[in-house]
Amino acid sequence: IMAVSGRLDDELYGLSVPIHLTSFLEGRGRPGESGPVDGHGRRSLYLSVRRNFAEPFFQAFDFPNPHSTIGRRNVSNVPAQALALMNNPMVIEQSRITAERLLAATAGESTGRRIERLFLTLFSRPPSETEGEIGREFIAEQSATLQSNTDDPRVWADYVHVLLNAKEFAFVR
Repeated sequence: IMAVSGRLDDELYGLSVPIHLTSFLEGRGRPGESGPVDGHGRRSLYLSVRRNFAEPFFQAFDFPNPHSTIGRRNVSNVPAQALALMNNPMVIEQSRITAERLLAATAGESTGRRIERLFLTLFSRPPSETEGEIGREFIAEQSATLQSNTDDPRVWADYVHVLLNAKEFAFVR
């Protein structure tokens, strides 16, 4: 998600980044500072781990229990993962950033061309004819719903958010 949005910081080493503290992360020992919702674009390896304040997004995706050592990570596919991708502020923010980046790179281009570019970026393939048609319909309907036009970043952020939630984005074949 970070790579697609252009926010991924792939620099090696450095200080850990504090996790983003939500209103649900309360209790004794709560860290004094909250990190940015996107962890400064750093890979999760660089996010600090506090045993009593685990990152909810990572927990949905089988983050190991920090109270003990784990030799192998669990693998699951549960509804909480889809809900996390739909509702997590970081995913929503990265969808917006990706949409803004797309619109800046494709100023004046057609909706179909923008959809094709998104598919190439997210799935490394062009959309099928049906996927292109569904995408154009989504953009038109979302533009009408938001009482805007097809150049509105909010419309494209919603479409990017939909594509980030596609199984094809999450699972490599």
